[in-house]
Amino acid sequence: MKRFLLVLAALVAFGLSAGAQRQSVMYGSLGVAHRWGLTTSSNAGPNVALGFRNYNRDAIVSFTYGAELLGYWIPENAGNLFGVYAIPQLGVAIGPSGFKVYPHTGFMMGYGSDYNTFGTGIKSGLAFDFGSHITLDFSSYYTFNNAWTSALNFIWRF
Repeated sequence: MKRFLLVLAALVAFGLSAGAQRQSVMYGSLGVAHRWGLTTSSNAGPNVALGFRNYNRDAIVSFTYGAELLGYWIPENAGNLFGVYAIPQLGVAIGPSGFKVYPHTGFMMGYGSDYNTFGTGIKSGLAFDFGSHITLDFSSYYTFNNAWTSALNFIWRF
């Protein structure tokens, strides 16, 4: 147990010590959003996001912060739903510089047409970074008016 704690402490220290090498990485994404609980046959549609993540790309463990602007549209036969949300996020990027696993979470604020009102919620996600530019992101969005949306996004990091 002592060895495990020492290794964990060393990884965290290594991740934090490289703070001078942090950088903001901009990204854009395109994906598919799926709304859970709709009674119509088509409950999926496109979503797009723009955002940034501030972290150290070369550290084994790097704590991150960032923000995202998310927009989605569910087609007309599902009620023509759309939403636009701003999402400040926190996460941790784990892995070598060529491949990272990135669990992240954030607080959502924005507008959803399903309730025609300003709404808040939470986002949780797990992303996989490949190389310097490509990310595959699986995220779920929950608005506090009991609406679940999940998304699979292809992200291009600049």
